[in-house]
Amino acid sequence: MTSSMSRSLFRHSALGLCLLATGLAGCDAVLGSKSDPTTDEIFIEGQTDPTLVDDVGYVPLNPFYTQGFGGAFVNPVDVYVGYDEFVYVADDRGLHVLDLAGRPQFLLDQVEGQPLRDITAIVQDRRLNVYVAARRDTTVADAVCPSSGGGEDCDLAVVYRISGLTTGTPAVEDILWHPFDDGSRRFTRFETPNVYSTGASDEDAEFTGVSVLADNRLYVTRRGPVNTTATGRPSQAFSPFNAFLQYTADGAYIQYVRALTPDRATLLSAYYPSDVLTFVGPPQRGSVALNEDFLLALAPPPTEATPTYGVVSVQVVETTDGIEYRVDSARLGAAGNPDLGDGALFEPGQFVRPTSMAYAPDQTGYLFVLDAGKDSLFVFNQNGIEGVAPPPGAGSTRPVRASFGGTGAGPLQFSNPNGVAYYEEVVYVADTGNNRISRFRLNTDFE
Repeated sequence: MTSSMSRSLFRHSALGLCLLATGLAGCDAVLGSKSDPTTDEIFIEGQTDPTLVDDVGYVPLNPFYTQGFGGAFVNPVDVYVGYDEFVYVADDRGLHVLDLAGRPQFLLDQVEGQPLRDITAIVQDRRLNVYVAARRDTTVADAVCPSSGGGEDCDLAVVYRISGLTTGTPAVEDILWHPFDDGSRRFTRFETPNVYSTGASDEDAEFTGVSVLADNRLYVTRRGPVNTTATGRPSQAFSPFNAFLQYTADGAYIQYVRALTPDRATLLSAYYPSDVLTFVGPPQRGSVALNEDFLLALAPPPTEATPTYGVVSVQVVETTDGIEYRVDSARLGAAGNPDLGDGALFEPGQFVRPTSMAYAPDQTGYLFVLDAGKDSLFVFNQNGIEGVAPPPGAGSTRPVRASFGGTGAGPLQFSNPNGVAYYEEVVYVADTGNNRISRFRLNTDFE
């Protein structure tokens, strides 16, 4: 980190003034008037009951963020609003840090002498450590890596844990490597990067999602082509590339969860996971109940079978025989009850290529699923029913559909979106193909 980067860090005092100024600017300047075409589109998209068209829907918050530190965003792939109240954006240039008003503060583009590249996920824990899933070059004795013609120079998936970003003294506290930090490989020849019987290699594995628990333990998803003995997996004791991994807050390996099938899509599977979601998030709170349940988004390559359910919900249950991983029967059952609403998280064929998920850690408990295959953002209540709470006096308690999207560059459209985040009633979307961070708010939250 350069000294200029440090000097530009985190002006907390300016943040409140900026938000106040935005509020005083007037609704028409920010959202448009009720007669302009943009507003007409906003209130047409994503509604269920025609009588509620003027009452419930997500509206864009202008301006969208298009500028990172030192220039425009280039293919932004993820966004996260942290406990430190700063917006983290990953793109082809590295990790940008913006304040909540969208003003770039700095760019982290180098990590321990190498470019910060090929980022797939970012998250922050409650200690203000930032985790970045990316790739890194290294040389490993006795490794066999195709990128160097079968030599010892390897291009591997990593997860960085970086501290000090909020104080201007960033430091890499830990790096989780594939395959070194996969405990199932210890004391085997596959503890070092290698090529498997089908020709796939450890360079084909990637970390796709990172999420934290209230006690700062870490969930990590990984995917790749080696998942069965037919695809080169040496044994059942050896973790597949498609895996749900757990680590302590200090980065020590706990386990990969064997209960989640890696090679076929079921209600308990880690079948080409693209993201993992836990039920905790900013802002910071004095105490947070520990909830170990999680969601997995499943997004296999086009050559593999399409899952019936693109998102699975898993409950972690402590029994007298140990921890069990169970299908979330409550959300699954809700999908089969038409009286609860018009759509559900567990609706067959709901998603094409889900890329990211977010959770609203407030009284709403909303779940957000971003689908790059449909260029759409889906919104569910905490029971897994599609929609948001109807406004007071609506005469119905059924959730109102508020999902929206479609391919394009309009205010309610996306182009290959890859990241979604939520912070204090605002939804942020890394709209990759449009090189922007789009922002939305439920119009009933303005009242």
